[in-house]
Amino acid sequence: MAILLDATGLAASRPNRPLFADVSLTLSDGDRLGVVGINGCGKSTLLRMLAGTLTPEAGTVRYGRGARIGVLDQHTTLPDGTVGDAVGHGWQGEAALERLGMGNLKSARTNELSGGQVKRVALARLLAGEHEVLILDEPTNHLDLDAIAFLEQRLAEFPGGLILVTHDRHVLDHVTTKVLELDRGSAYLHTPSGATGGSGYAAYLAGRAE
Repeated sequence: MAILLDATGLAASRPNRPLFADVSLTLSDGDRLGVVGINGCGKSTLLRMLAGTLTPEAGTVRYGRGARIGVLDQHTTLPDGTVGDAVGHGWQGEAALERLGMGNLKSARTNELSGGQVKRVALARLLAGEHEVLILDEPTNHLDLDAIAFLEQRLAEFPGGLILVTHDRHVLDHVTTKVLELDRGSAYLHTPSGATGGSGYAAYLAGRAE
């Protein structure tokens, strides 16, 4: 099993307040890591560090050789041009746009889209592309139930490594194999155990109960 991403001792803070310290994790093929915690605990900050778009105050992030990282940020942007051109990837891109409710806007200009439409187009581009790691920040925002079901299916089939922040507990329960909890500056990794295993979210709930 190939290691795709390895983070050691990550730390971040806001003025007069630490967010988290000494966060370490390893992501391999087939890992689907959910990141949970209350609003403002640093989930999006951690994702940007893992994606390489934000330099950590401490610690390091290393990537597997040749690992292609696909990122869906909370504040994503698209290149100028049409929706179809922005997504690309032929029939796969068209199919992803259709399933995410954007099939009738393939000829629309990206600068004319709403914020929710921009995020759906960016998600379609990621799902149709070729990546070894997907880092997704709230991908279910602006999606209807059919689109969320499609997203769950694609993430379940994805052979690489996934890091996911979402408030959708159903998605966490159906997709994750382990959960990283950020709580008052510390990080706790919850993984399924026992003969029946279970989802990462179920392991997180069990850990919280204990």
